Amino acid sequence: MNSETPASSNQTGAKVRHWGEANKWLSLAANFGVLLGLIVLIFEVRQNAALTRLGVEVNRAETAVMIELGMTQTDVADAWMVAVLAPETMTDAQLRMAETQMVTIMQQWGILFDLREAGLVSRERVERAIRNQSPNYFGSAFGKHWWALEEANWQDTPMYEVAGPIIAEIDPNFLADRYATLRRPFEVEPPSRDQEATDPGPDR
Repeated sequence: MNSETPASSNQTGAKVRHWGEANKWLSLAANFGVLLGLIVLIFEVRQNAALTRLGVEVNRAETAVMIELGMTQTDVADAWMVAVLAPETMTDAQLRMAETQMVTIMQQWGILFDLREAGLVSRERVERAIRNQSPNYFGSAFGKHWWALEEANWQDTPMYEVAGPIIAEIDPNFLADRYATLRRPFEVEPPSRDQEATDPGPDR
C-alpha cells in the first residue's frame, strides 16, 4: 500500500524541479566561466606574442646599428670597399672582414625566418626586409660570388626559397655604381640673370 500522500508527492516533484533548474543555471555559469577563461587566455597569448615580437625586433634593430657602426672602423671599411671595387686584390684579412658582414646579415635574416615559423611575422615582412637590405650586401661581384658558393648549403630551406631569387636579380654593379654616384661632386647651378642684376658685387 502506498503511504505517500498527494501533498508529499507534490513537494517531492517541486524539489526535483527546483534542483533541475538550479543545475541548469550552474551548468550555464560553469560554461560561461570556461568561455571567459578561454578569452582571457587568448588575450594573454596574443599579448605575449606581441611582446616577444617587439623584443626580437628591438634586438634586430640594435644588431643592425652595431653592424653599421662596425663598418665605420677604418680597416673594416677599407676591406669592404676593396671587396666591392677590386675583390681580386683582397688580402686574407680583408677577405675575412668582408665575409663577416655577409654572415651577419644572413644571421639577421635567419631571425626573421624563425619569427615567421613561430607565426609572429608574415612572409611578406620577411621578403620586404630581404629586398631592402640585400642590394647593400650582395650588390657586387664579391657578394654574388659569395652567395653562389653558399647557396648550396641552404637548399630546401626558407632562406634558399625566399632570398635566393631576390639575390639572383641584383645587379653585381649596384654598389660600385652607387658609390660612384656618391663621389660625384654636387653640381652648383649658376646664378640667374635676375640675381646678377640685383647683386651689387664686392666692388660696387
